[in-house]
Amino acid sequence: MKNILASFKTAIILLVLIVIGLIPGTYITPKFTEHFYATASPLMINIYNFLQLSDSYHSWWFTTLIVLLLINIITCSIYRFPSLYKMLTKPSLKVPKKFGGNSFSTLTVNKNGIERLFRRIKKRRYHIIEQKEGETRSIILQFGRWRHFSVFFIHLSIITIAVLGATTAVVGFKGYLTLPDGASSNIWHNNKNQSGSLPFYIKNNYFEITHYRTGQIKAYITHGEAIDGSKIIPFEIKVNHPFVYKNIWFYQTGWDVDKADSTFVVNVSSDGAGKTKTLKLGSSLTYKDIDLKLINYTNRLPKVGDALLVEVKKGNFDRSGWISPGYPVDVGDFTIELQKIIPKYITIIQASKTPGAFFMLIALYGGIFFTMVGLFLPYRRHQLFIVPIENGKYRVYKRRKSIKG
Repeated sequence: MKNILASFKTAIILLVLIVIGLIPGTYITPKFTEHFYATASPLMINIYNFLQLSDSYHSWWFTTLIVLLLINIITCSIYRFPSLYKMLTKPSLKVPKKFGGNSFSTLTVNKNGIERLFRRIKKRRYHIIEQKEGETRSIILQFGRWRHFSVFFIHLSIITIAVLGATTAVVGFKGYLTLPDGASSNIWHNNKNQSGSLPFYIKNNYFEITHYRTGQIKAYITHGEAIDGSKIIPFEIKVNHPFVYKNIWFYQTGWDVDKADSTFVVNVSSDGAGKTKTLKLGSSLTYKDIDLKLINYTNRLPKVGDALLVEVKKGNFDRSGWISPGYPVDVGDFTIELQKIIPKYITIIQASKTPGAFFMLIALYGGIFFTMVGLFLPYRRHQLFIVPIENGKYRVYKRRKSIKG
């Protein structure tokens, strides 16, 4: 069991599963969840709820993966640290019985040669561990030996991030504020049907959508202000440009159309004459013997996009259908046309508080730094044996191969 928990392969498998687990947390938005609940079968909704995909970062299975990874890292560190520390600080200095064969390269020098050798060793900043066995000096030279400990600092940074993340999950929060233009609120809601209050109000002065020349959306921006008693702090929130106040982060996560406040310019004409009126949902337009009532609006009608659901009454004729800009609809002698949509938007802002975010950032950068140390700091290790011979001379033996470990 210990071998499995401390296994590098186990760590790789867990990391791959965690990366896969990040995908739903990144791409599943509140809008997707709302649409899924409205269109999926009961079985799929039960599976969706069981896996807690609407908030996968706090789901039971993602938490289990994180806990297993932490156990793996801690077990690995405890299992490997003592042997590594002993190898680097108290290596074996045992003198071999014979120095023959191809295992050693040799050099014969006098006392001055030994002194020059040690000056070169110190100049190159080798750490020296020496032991004398009889007349033979056994020496191990190490350069960059502490790079081996970088992996433990990486483990420490991962543990720190995980612990602070768990603290944030308990103490912090993540919720959403849905605000029409001109509205303010300090109440947030999330996908778990939880809610809470902010210590100040967030007001949406107006929501703006900008477009490319092709008509595609370029950016959506909330222009608003935080109202904290008599203190007013203006802000501008857009994607990847959050607003931070009192350690609470506000992100632009989405938008919707305020159907109740949006207006529609509708024209009913016949024989070259007609009537144009600006209406809201639920309003009606009467021209001659035709009655037109606005029922619903969507900007997501398949293959069309913006569309207005209307009810048309003319004598015994009573039908409902969708009309969209640029596509007039004929009803007998009459033509019904949606000339213009004047939308009012609702901004969706995510509010989140992560108490350990600063220290998590430090741990992240620390982990990156020690990863670079482990990858690029060179490590060299050599073993020398200095054996005195006749006439005040010495024979220096150096192992040809690196010492294991």
